[in-house]
Amino acid sequence: MDNGIPIRRYVDADNSCLFSSIAYLIDKKNFNESSSIIYRNMIVEYLCNNEFEESLLDLPKNAYINDIANPTRWGGGIEIKIFTEILKIEIAIVDVQTNRIDLFGQDKNFENRIFILYNGIHYDPLVINFDEAADQESDLTIFKTSDNDTLNTFKNFAKKFTNSGDFVDIGKFMSLECDDCKQKFINEESATNHAKKTEHWNFNQI
Repeated sequence: MDNGIPIRRYVDADNSCLFSSIAYLIDKKNFNESSSIIYRNMIVEYLCNNEFEESLLDLPKNAYINDIANPTRWGGGIEIKIFTEILKIEIAIVDVQTNRIDLFGQDKNFENRIFILYNGIHYDPLVINFDEAADQESDLTIFKTSDNDTLNTFKNFAKKFTNSGDFVDIGKFMSLECDDCKQKFINEESATNHAKKTEHWNFNQI
Protein backbone atom coordinates (compact mmCIF):
# COMPACT_ATOMS: atom_id res chain seq x y z
CA MET A 1 0.00 0.00 0.00
CA ASP A 2 1.91 3.04 -1.30
CA ASN A 3 2.63 5.63 1.41
CA GLY A 4 0.17 3.95 3.74
CA ILE A 5 0.90 4.01 7.46
CA PRO A 6 0.19 0.84 9.48
CA ILE A 7 -1.75 1.61 12.67
CA ARG A 8 -2.89 -0.47 15.62
CA ARG A 9 -6.40 0.51 16.72
CA TYR A 10 -6.92 -0.49 20.33
CA VAL A 11 -10.14 -2.14 21.49
CA ASP A 12 -11.28 -2.80 25.05
CA ALA A 13 -9.72 -5.64 27.03
CA ASP A 14 -13.10 -7.00 28.06
CA ASN A 15 -12.98 -10.68 27.05
CA SER A 16 -14.52 -9.77 23.69
CA CYS A 17 -11.52 -8.14 22.01
CA LEU A 18 -11.52 -10.59 19.10
CA PHE A 19 -15.17 -9.88 18.35
CA SER A 20 -14.60 -6.12 18.66
CA SER A 21 -11.57 -6.27 16.38
CA ILE A 22 -13.42 -8.12 13.64
CA ALA A 23 -16.46 -5.85 14.01
CA TYR A 24 -14.30 -2.75 13.61
CA LEU A 25 -12.50 -4.08 10.54
CA ILE A 26 -15.66 -5.25 8.82
CA ASP A 27 -17.96 -2.33 9.63
CA LYS A 28 -16.10 0.52 11.32
CA LYS A 29 -18.82 3.01 10.34
CA ASN A 30 -21.31 1.30 12.66
CA PHE A 31 -18.82 0.21 15.30
CA ASN A 32 -19.97 0.89 18.87
CA GLU A 33 -20.07 -0.65 22.36
CA SER A 34 -22.60 -3.22 21.20
CA SER A 35 -20.59 -4.47 18.21
CA SER A 36 -18.81 -7.23 20.10
CA ILE A 37 -22.15 -8.65 21.25
CA ILE A 38 -23.54 -8.50 17.71
CA TYR A 39 -20.55 -10.35 16.32
CA ARG A 40 -20.51 -12.86 19.14
CA ASN A 41 -24.15 -13.62 18.33
CA MET A 42 -23.20 -14.13 14.69
CA ILE A 43 -21.28 -17.21 15.81
CA VAL A 44 -24.29 -18.48 17.76
CA GLU A 45 -26.73 -17.91 14.88
CA TYR A 46 -24.41 -19.45 12.33
CA LEU A 47 -23.94 -22.64 14.33
CA CYS A 48 -27.66 -22.88 15.08
CA ASN A 49 -28.56 -22.62 11.40
CA ASN A 50 -25.69 -24.38 9.63
CA GLU A 51 -23.85 -27.66 9.67
CA PHE A 52 -20.39 -27.39 11.19
CA GLU A 53 -17.88 -30.14 11.86
CA GLU A 54 -18.31 -30.69 15.59
CA SER A 55 -14.83 -32.13 15.97
CA LEU A 56 -13.45 -28.64 15.25
CA LEU A 57 -15.19 -27.27 18.34
CA ASP A 58 -13.74 -27.69 21.84
CA LEU A 59 -17.13 -28.78 23.21
CA PRO A 60 -20.23 -30.61 21.91
CA LYS A 61 -22.05 -28.22 19.57
CA ASN A 62 -24.93 -27.26 21.88
CA ALA A 63 -22.59 -26.81 24.84
CA TYR A 64 -20.25 -24.73 22.71
CA ILE A 65 -23.11 -22.48 21.57
CA ASN A 66 -24.11 -21.82 25.18
CA ASP A 67 -20.49 -21.22 26.13
CA ILE A 68 -19.60 -18.78 23.35
CA ALA A 69 -22.77 -16.75 24.01
CA ASN A 70 -21.32 -15.87 27.43
CA PRO A 71 -19.66 -12.41 27.15
CA THR A 72 -16.88 -13.48 29.52
CA ARG A 73 -15.77 -16.25 27.11
CA TRP A 74 -12.64 -15.35 25.13
CA GLY A 75 -12.55 -15.81 21.40
CA GLY A 76 -9.71 -17.60 19.62
CA GLY A 77 -8.78 -19.83 16.72
CA ILE A 78 -12.10 -21.68 16.58
CA GLU A 79 -14.07 -18.46 16.37
CA ILE A 80 -11.69 -16.98 13.79
CA LYS A 81 -12.22 -20.02 11.57
CA ILE A 82 -16.00 -19.72 11.92
CA PHE A 83 -15.88 -16.01 11.09
CA THR A 84 -14.07 -16.78 7.83
CA GLU A 85 -17.05 -18.93 6.87
CA ILE A 86 -19.62 -16.34 7.97
CA LEU A 87 -17.96 -13.30 6.44
CA LYS A 88 -16.37 -15.03 3.45
CA ILE A 89 -13.09 -13.28 4.16
CA GLU A 90 -9.57 -14.36 5.00
CA ILE A 91 -8.39 -13.36 8.49
CA ALA A 92 -4.69 -12.81 9.08
CA ILE A 93 -3.53 -13.02 12.71
CA VAL A 94 -0.21 -11.26 13.30
CA ASP A 95 1.43 -12.83 16.36
CA VAL A 96 3.58 -10.33 18.25
CA GLN A 97 5.74 -12.85 20.11
CA THR A 98 6.80 -14.86 17.05
CA ASN A 99 6.22 -12.24 14.33
CA ARG A 100 4.34 -14.98 12.48
CA ILE A 101 1.21 -14.40 10.39
CA ASP A 102 -1.41 -17.15 10.51
CA LEU A 103 -3.89 -17.03 7.64
CA PHE A 104 -7.37 -18.39 8.38
CA GLY A 105 -9.50 -19.24 5.36
CA GLN A 106 -6.50 -19.25 3.05
CA ASP A 107 -7.74 -22.44 1.38
CA LYS A 108 -11.09 -20.86 0.45
CA ASN A 109 -9.79 -18.49 -2.24
CA PHE A 110 -11.55 -15.50 -0.69
CA GLU A 111 -10.99 -12.18 -2.44
CA ASN A 112 -10.41 -10.06 0.66
CA ARG A 113 -8.43 -10.17 3.89
CA ILE A 114 -8.37 -8.39 7.26
CA PHE A 115 -5.49 -8.18 9.74
CA ILE A 116 -5.55 -8.54 13.53
CA LEU A 117 -2.65 -8.17 15.97
CA TYR A 118 -2.39 -10.76 18.77
CA ASN A 119 -0.12 -10.27 21.80
CA GLY A 120 -0.79 -13.58 23.55
CA ILE A 121 -3.91 -12.54 25.46
CA HIS A 122 -5.38 -9.66 23.48
CA TYR A 123 -6.45 -8.86 19.91
CA ASP A 124 -6.42 -5.44 18.23
CA PRO A 125 -7.38 -4.45 14.67
CA LEU A 126 -4.68 -3.40 12.22
CA VAL A 127 -5.44 -0.75 9.62
CA ILE A 128 -3.74 1.43 7.03
CA ASN A 129 -4.18 5.17 6.95
CA PHE A 130 -2.37 7.96 5.18
CA ASP A 131 -2.11 10.16 8.25
CA GLU A 132 -1.58 8.88 11.80
CA ALA A 133 -3.65 11.78 13.12
CA ALA A 134 -6.51 11.24 10.67
CA ASP A 135 -10.00 10.36 11.75
CA GLN A 136 -10.65 6.63 11.99
CA GLU A 137 -13.33 6.99 9.33
CA SER A 138 -10.54 7.11 6.77
CA ASP A 139 -8.96 3.84 7.96
CA LEU A 140 -8.46 1.20 5.30
CA THR A 141 -9.44 -2.10 6.90
CA ILE A 142 -10.04 -4.62 4.10
CA PHE A 143 -7.36 -5.67 1.63
CA LYS A 144 -7.02 -8.03 -1.32
CA THR A 145 -5.63 -11.46 -0.51
CA SER A 146 -3.22 -10.92 -3.41
CA ASP A 147 -1.81 -7.81 -1.69
CA ASN A 148 1.42 -9.17 -0.24
CA ASP A 149 2.84 -5.68 0.20
CA THR A 150 0.31 -4.90 2.92
CA LEU A 151 0.93 -8.29 4.54
CA ASN A 152 4.65 -7.53 4.74
CA THR A 153 3.95 -4.01 5.96
CA PHE A 154 1.97 -5.33 8.93
CA LYS A 155 4.54 -8.04 9.60
CA ASN A 156 7.30 -5.42 9.80
CA PHE A 157 5.07 -3.10 11.83
CA ALA A 158 4.52 -5.83 14.43
CA LYS A 159 8.27 -6.14 14.97
CA LYS A 160 8.30 -2.96 17.01
CA PHE A 161 5.93 -4.58 19.52
CA THR A 162 8.01 -7.75 19.46
CA ASN A 163 11.20 -5.81 20.11
CA SER A 164 9.63 -3.84 22.97
CA GLY A 165 8.34 -7.02 24.62
CA ASP A 166 4.71 -5.98 24.16
CA PHE A 167 3.38 -9.53 24.40
CA VAL A 168 2.52 -12.15 27.01
CA ASP A 169 4.18 -15.54 26.75
CA ILE A 170 1.36 -17.83 27.87
CA GLY A 171 3.87 -20.62 28.38
CA LYS A 172 5.50 -18.59 31.14
CA PHE A 173 2.36 -17.57 32.99
CA MET A 174 3.66 -19.42 36.05
CA SER A 175 6.31 -16.72 36.42
CA LEU A 176 4.19 -13.64 35.87
CA GLU A 177 3.39 -10.77 38.17
CA CYS A 178 0.47 -8.42 37.63
CA ASP A 179 1.99 -5.00 37.02
CA ASP A 180 -1.20 -3.30 38.19
CA CYS A 181 -1.56 -4.86 41.64
CA LYS A 182 1.71 -6.87 42.00
CA GLN A 183 -0.13 -10.15 42.57
CA LYS A 184 1.83 -13.26 41.57
CA PHE A 185 0.47 -16.43 39.99
CA ILE A 186 1.45 -20.07 40.19
CA ASN A 187 -0.35 -21.29 37.08
CA GLU A 188 -1.90 -20.11 33.83
CA GLU A 189 -5.49 -20.59 34.97
CA SER A 190 -5.19 -18.34 38.02
CA ALA A 191 -3.47 -15.59 36.04
CA THR A 192 -6.09 -15.73 33.29
CA ASN A 193 -8.95 -15.62 35.79
CA HIS A 194 -7.35 -12.63 37.48
CA ALA A 195 -7.14 -10.78 34.17
CA LYS A 196 -10.78 -11.53 33.37
CA LYS A 197 -12.06 -10.40 36.77
CA THR A 198 -9.96 -7.27 37.22
CA GLU A 199 -9.17 -6.21 33.63
CA HIS A 200 -5.52 -6.06 34.69
CA TRP A 201 -3.76 -6.95 31.46
CA ASN A 202 -0.22 -5.79 32.21
CA PHE A 203 2.10 -8.60 33.31
CA ASN A 204 5.83 -8.77 33.92
CA GLN A 205 7.84 -11.94 33.81
CA ILE A 206 9.60 -12.62 37.10
